Amino acid sequence: MSLQPDPNPSTLNQSPTVVDGDGRYIAVEPPAVVPVQRVVMTEPGVHQPAVHQRVATSTGRRFAFDSVIVGIAGVALTIIGLLAITRGGFDGAMEEPVVDVIGFTHTTTLGLIEIGIGLGLLISAAARSRSAATFFGLALGVGGFVGAVQTDSFRRSLALQSGLAWLAVITGAVIVLVSLLMPRMARTSTRVESD
Repeated sequence: MSLQPDPNPSTLNQSPTVVDGDGRYIAVEPPAVVPVQRVVMTEPGVHQPAVHQRVATSTGRRFAFDSVIVGIAGVALTIIGLLAITRGGFDGAMEEPVVDVIGFTHTTTLGLIEIGIGLGLLISAAARSRSAATFFGLALGVGGFVGAVQTDSFRRSLALQSGLAWLAVITGAVIVLVSLLMPRMARTSTRVESD
């Protein structure tokens, strides 16, 4: 089927005639051509649903006082060890010369041992690791106890004095007790925002 133009275009302009009930002819006007417009109607009170979001932000803060104490002990041991190796040097044998640091005799070897345990304590304090602090505290305490009981055995190689060895035992015991017994505080806050 195809659309073709009307062969009688004159019929478009003629008005149709209608006969009423009495037999009379009535002229009827052709309808006016009005272009069609699409009208979109919306119901009043109907809106698009609003999107609401809830955002929860949680922040936490932990404080480990035991790590502060372990860190202070680590800094002290590291500084004492650095002073000992700086004064003793690496020029000759590790057990010579014997130097005096904070009132106790030291050799370069004892300074290196103190630096090693001090750095281990610093790392465990920075990581807030109780197990690592306990380990290095036990190593310091046991080493100090062996040095205090056998001072004559370590007099030549470490120039270890009994007072420094007992100070190491006390420091190690404090580190172990603080790491095992001191509670840690944690504070958490949650903030909920909605649009």
